[in-house]
Amino acid sequence: MSTADQNLISQYHQVIIIGAGTAGLSAAHQLNQSGLKSVLILEGSKRIGGRILTEYLDKDSSKPLEMGACWMHGLQGNPVYELAKNENFPAHTGTILNFDIGTCVDENGTEISCELHHEVDQFFESLLQDTRDLFEYQQTNHQQLSSTSIQKVFLEKFENFLNDNGSDPATRQLKLKLLQRRFDQETGECGCQSMEQVSYAEFGSYQRPQGPDMEFPSGYSTLIRYLHSQIPEDWLRFEQQVENICWNNENRIRITCGNQQIYECDYIICTIPLAVMKWSHKSLFTPALPSWKSEAIEKMDMGTVDKIYLFYDKIDFFHGDSLAIVYDREHETLDIKKEWYKKIFLFQKVYDNILLCWITGDEAIFCEQIDENQISDALTNLFRRSLKNPDIPAPTKVVRTQWFQNEFAKGSYSYVPVGASSCQHICDLAKPLLVKNTVRISLIFFVMIFFSTWKERKKTYVLCLKSF
Repeated sequence: MSTADQNLISQYHQVIIIGAGTAGLSAAHQLNQSGLKSVLILEGSKRIGGRILTEYLDKDSSKPLEMGACWMHGLQGNPVYELAKNENFPAHTGTILNFDIGTCVDENGTEISCELHHEVDQFFESLLQDTRDLFEYQQTNHQQLSSTSIQKVFLEKFENFLNDNGSDPATRQLKLKLLQRRFDQETGECGCQSMEQVSYAEFGSYQRPQGPDMEFPSGYSTLIRYLHSQIPEDWLRFEQQVENICWNNENRIRITCGNQQIYECDYIICTIPLAVMKWSHKSLFTPALPSWKSEAIEKMDMGTVDKIYLFYDKIDFFHGDSLAIVYDREHETLDIKKEWYKKIFLFQKVYDNILLCWITGDEAIFCEQIDENQISDALTNLFRRSLKNPDIPAPTKVVRTQWFQNEFAKGSYSYVPVGASSCQHICDLAKPLLVKNTVRISLIFFVMIFFSTWKERKKTYVLCLKSF
């Protein structure tokens, strides 16, 4: 190392954590509890939280508006829920969230009966349970099915269901449209463009706690503030965008940031999101990652899920707390520029005057790029047409997320695509990278999968502690 290079080095830390999202802050919390003092968190942006971001509509933070993560998925035995209770986080509505449909219409204004969409939903839910049972059977019997997509299998089973139960052609066509709406809804759960991308055999690998989904008390940023409060303030460095991790040095691992700041360490906990890793891992690591690690990054996938909030003086143009619109589609693939809104599977009232809708995949990415007035015009015309009410007002304000455009996220969350294996590729993503130096053995830990449970992450941090 030259004298000039040595002068650029800021300082040495035993452990450096890349990213101050939930995973990075959780790791820092665990390390602080263990008594470690030489820890630094490098965060590329100007804030903590990663894909958790809560805005508030009032001064006392009682009306959160989640721009990122919003739910605790399952409450029974959920460590996040237990933490919220034990630490006496501020309470607010405590709303149990779901995708129940209040009003259901097609885009031409024909109302669809509750019985009909419930029939399709219940059959779809039974198919989802089959995937969980199938994955458990594969694990127990050490078998692996050939890789095919959720959409292909579900569509075949649904066609058989329709044939067995009999329907007139019009009802049959409507049920298929309702099925497509559920596929679109599931893309919001999986974070993908289409359920054609998601592995049927691996879908059940996501094991969630039992019970309903619930809003986080006073917004998910409450969790981030709590984790932040548990670590020393001088552990955090902002606007430190890591550009290179050199791990073949004779001595320590060397990190270079975009501002030319250089850091050295013995251990790295890398919490960079999978989508960012897919874009940058070839240039990020010197030397290149081993083939088993790069294959896992390439095989797994991560997509975009965005939210659109529509603000009104009042919402009185449909019944119930949610509105589902079933669309006509002339082709399997939407004309995104003209039909992007047909990917929206549900409009939900989050407050008396605010509607939330979800959009995924390429349509979400397109929606990030257009003007908010275009979003307002398209959705207002959709409401007026599908609810047969030309007097429905335009929203007073439109707020939308842009997770794909966020250079520190490049998307929302990950899934196991066709051709990938949870047992192999998720494990390989999480497996530490051993760095054999002449002086010591160093480790690079990776935490980048959205459905890693809190317990799984904690196992990783315990492994870190045992390594020091």
